[in-house]
Amino acid sequence: MLQRYLEPGVREALRQFPVVLITGARQVGKSTLAQAVCRSVWKAPYLTLDDRTVLDAALTDPDGLIAAQPRRVAIDEVQRAPDLLRAIKLQVDRHVGRFLLTGSANVITLKRVSETLAGRIALLRLHPFSYGELLRRPSAATILDTCFRAASAEALVRAFAGGKRQRDIPLATALLRGGYPDPALSAEASKRTRWFEAYRKTYVERDVQELQAIERLPEFGRLMSGLVARTGQVLNSADLGRTVGLPYVTVRRYLHLLEQTYQIVLVPPYFTNLTKRLSKAPKVYWTDTGMACHLLGIHDHSTLERHPMVGALVETWVAQELQKCLSWASDPMAVYGWRFHDGHEVDFLVERGNRLMAVEVKAGRRIDPSVSKNLRMVREALGNRLTMSLVLYGGDEAVALAPQLAAIPLTRFFSGP
Repeated sequence: MLQRYLEPGVREALRQFPVVLITGARQVGKSTLAQAVCRSVWKAPYLTLDDRTVLDAALTDPDGLIAAQPRRVAIDEVQRAPDLLRAIKLQVDRHVGRFLLTGSANVITLKRVSETLAGRIALLRLHPFSYGELLRRPSAATILDTCFRAASAEALVRAFAGGKRQRDIPLATALLRGGYPDPALSAEASKRTRWFEAYRKTYVERDVQELQAIERLPEFGRLMSGLVARTGQVLNSADLGRTVGLPYVTVRRYLHLLEQTYQIVLVPPYFTNLTKRLSKAPKVYWTDTGMACHLLGIHDHSTLERHPMVGALVETWVAQELQKCLSWASDPMAVYGWRFHDGHEVDFLVERGNRLMAVEVKAGRRIDPSVSKNLRMVREALGNRLTMSLVLYGGDEAVALAPQLAAIPLTRFFSGP
């Protein structure tokens, strides 16, 4: 299997917590990762609730199932029997590394179990493959650390120096394939199309229904289509509801389901005042550009290049890659957007402690002068807290544009220093 950058974090969490839960969208590779950990130094049997016998036991007698397990055990797809977490709580003691769990929905947010294992569980999210993982480049796991360590734009450019690497995946190909393992590793467009359609159908008709009953599935599908057409935009739930013909309350409920099942991510605007940060509308991003392209009817390079949403899809891809970097970063980090009162904006701010890095995304091969202007405005507003500014663009050269402002090609940046 391809090495997942999250694996060292899983092993470390098993040395610190009694329970470790790997969450993420269906088919991102959670089961494969859990089995790999079970085969390593953390030796343990592996159970899956996809097995009908195991699922029946988990639903009818979760306490008996957990009590019958050895000192260590891995259990896959625990969201299918949420009462298992209550049974696990009864068995948890001071010993670390007892349970490794996986779930295709954020089971910690479910009302029945949200407080069950507080303080006893490490929650780790596995995303679809990152660009660096697909290229098998270990250095890509240290991208954000490299950026925050760099003393100047010139030093950062040197870290990412070098021409196009032989095995780099073209950006358009990365957008179309996305990061779900099956389509990401398939060179045949027809196979990818069939996979995405089967995923969409199963997600709507089974996965979502397991969490919350959807009375009219066509309405939910219509919301998905309307939402993917707004990827990279500020979320306006009322406008979205009018467009797809759904009440505001229903739109909010469906959005929560999409977020809970990792189909969308909401990036809030940055404010030094936390209250304002929570009250302002976020930008919404679909979590996989391969699925987004499929839902938009984009199946080949020529359609993608001519499509009016190509810029939004590139920004979405960067948003995804940054979220993936956060999941395995050595220090806690967060991603925000930045918007000025006059409508100007910078796509992303990455926060680590009291330090910030600005990231502007441009799909084109040339950098518009307005980009530097926006980044200068951010620097004036944030002062010394802003340690570095980046322009990630579709060109070929990494260039220092100012002492703390660097332009780096998109694929070179995410393939690692």
